[in-house]
Amino acid sequence: MNLLDQSNAWLSFRLQDGSVSKGSVYDILMTDRIDIVSPRADFRGALYQFLIGLLQQAMPPADINTWHVLYTQPPTLDELMQAFQPLLGAFEVLSDDAAFMQDWDQLADVKPIGIENLLIDLGSDSNLFFNKTSQWAGLCEGCAAQALLTLQINAPSGGVGHRVSLRGGGPLTTLLLPQEPNASLWQKLWLNVIPTSSLPSEAAQEMPLASSLPWMTPTRDSKQGNPTTPEDVHYLQAYWSMPRRIRLDKQNTNVGPCEICGEHHEILISQYRTRNYGTNYAGAWQHPLTPYSFDAKNEKPPNPVKGKRGSSTYRQWLSLTLASADDASKPAGVVQDYSRYKGRRLRLSAPPRLWCFGFEMDNMKAKCWYDTALPLFDIAGDERQFGNVVSALLDVATEAAKQLSEQVKQARNASAREPMIELDFWQQSEAGFYALLDILAAMPDLSDEELLAPLYCKWLLTLKKLCERLFEQWVLDVPIEEMDMQRVIKAKADLSKWLRLAKPMKKLWDIVNTYQKENHATATE
Repeated sequence: MNLLDQSNAWLSFRLQDGSVSKGSVYDILMTDRIDIVSPRADFRGALYQFLIGLLQQAMPPADINTWHVLYTQPPTLDELMQAFQPLLGAFEVLSDDAAFMQDWDQLADVKPIGIENLLIDLGSDSNLFFNKTSQWAGLCEGCAAQALLTLQINAPSGGVGHRVSLRGGGPLTTLLLPQEPNASLWQKLWLNVIPTSSLPSEAAQEMPLASSLPWMTPTRDSKQGNPTTPEDVHYLQAYWSMPRRIRLDKQNTNVGPCEICGEHHEILISQYRTRNYGTNYAGAWQHPLTPYSFDAKNEKPPNPVKGKRGSSTYRQWLSLTLASADDASKPAGVVQDYSRYKGRRLRLSAPPRLWCFGFEMDNMKAKCWYDTALPLFDIAGDERQFGNVVSALLDVATEAAKQLSEQVKQARNASAREPMIELDFWQQSEAGFYALLDILAAMPDLSDEELLAPLYCKWLLTLKKLCERLFEQWVLDVPIEEMDMQRVIKAKADLSKWLRLAKPMKKLWDIVNTYQKENHATATE
């Protein structure tokens, strides 16, 4: 099966009326297609990256003007087919020659293993306690391609010589999604395609196709430890990284329902071969769909943010959406491009959401899959000033969560903090945080502390009331005979004290008190 063949309906699409329809990659042009549907959340995230990478590879817009034209008016079917034509030979799933996301060699001397081992959350021994799998009949070619793609772009450490993905094991991916209810799938994909003018100059270099699609050339094996850096291959290989040496077994197939999608197929791939020491990505790689942190001394390469940071609290909002004041962290390139160019050009009725997803990995063990959406804001004033104010608000929230958890622990005379207490705090304060950001984003000047003082006051009091309520909920909602009331009273008093005097709170309270006094003095003159 060729993934770019119009006759191969291997994708499932959500339509505007809520129904699901099968189709080929060319169906992304149809205006009633609004989403990708997949039986697995990690496959869905990988498919979005596949289609975005495909568009970035086949028809990169030269500049923001070209990009904007295609956002509002997608290409015709003939134009898209013409753009994909040079790539057709690279997207065969089963082939004696180059095969999608697979090793150049057939690996015929390697003993095959079950196809289920391609799944990140199923293949490790730690997960087999919960996932008892009988002998799998196999995966259809479409699902096998999705499993391959998902593993290669998220690859965790897998033992000696089994390399991790270009972004490390379990990276966080962040994509922009329009908020308009009638936004088409094309718009969702194209919003994440970056004009060549916004990419590093290396992205425009003319190089052989194999330089960006690594399965089209003999594998850059790393048995001697030799790395593959951004200087060694084309910039676009970031979208198609292939650290694992894998070859699907096309000889021993079955017939029946696919273990993933459940549909009947004449070809089910039941096993594959794998060898260690695949491509060893190293150096200053920066994937356009992932945020990074940076070494202040510039001695270490950029560090991709991992999936755990995609947890569903606003605690991570700033680091995923804006560059820090010292540039120690930056959002994904696609987010930076929207902030600089696309947001101003599109003038959407509402800013897009930031879809964040990825695995939390412990070496080769998948601990959790995170999948959430964060709001973005059109910032009227200086982005750095906005970031500094938001950072101060988050510092207060972080300290409040810590103090709440600590004082509940003291009141209960517990040996450790209860993690659910902080999670409860972050979830219940989230709406207030975003409401405050909506106000701040509309303010053209955030350097005037007098204008900020009432907003700081509101945030401080909101968190104070929430902490007091949650303290009572977690401590006092038990039979009184089980309490040490002296400990409870002291812990509650300490909580009130630190909500005023802890360093992040005191900084904002000083501003609030300064201007409250000035305003009061002016009013009484």
